[in-house]
Amino acid sequence: MKNLTFITLLLLLSTIVAKAQEVKKAQPDSIIRVIPVGDPRHSSYLYTIGDKLRTSDEVAVKLMSYAPSAAEFHAVKSNVTWVYVSFAGAAVSGLGAVIEFANNSKYAGATTGVVNGQASFIYQHHSLTGAYVFTGIATAFLVSSMVNLSRVAFHSHKALQLYNQRFE
Repeated sequence: MKNLTFITLLLLLSTIVAKAQEVKKAQPDSIIRVIPVGDPRHSSYLYTIGDKLRTSDEVAVKLMSYAPSAAEFHAVKSNVTWVYVSFAGAAVSGLGAVIEFANNSKYAGATTGVVNGQASFIYQHHSLTGAYVFTGIATAFLVSSMVNLSRVAFHSHKALQLYNQRFE
């Protein structure tokens, strides 16, 4: 009985030793590197995977293939959508503010008349409340777009970081 136990343990240990001797396949360099190109005012980015240039679409496919970075990549896409919505809202409410200022300015309803025996312009008193409200809304949309732009940068950096973390 002792011999069978000893032989069984010996065989188990030999499989562990054989497993330890297994040569793992070397993975190609899969780290995504970002290379800024151009002067600081007009810069763009190039992506390399395995020291080969890749397009942003190929990088997006790689990021989507790994679940933690895919969640961050979806957050990037969502925030980019909200940036566009915020810019559109700022443009529309800014246009509304300009129209309100133009329609309710001092000179919009000016008429001529006689004041104290002299011909002069008579200016109507207009409320600029609508223009101020539209200006506030436009400002809020602009702040929202800047916040969303900063979140785009944060989530895109985090998506690359999570993807590259596997290979370090």
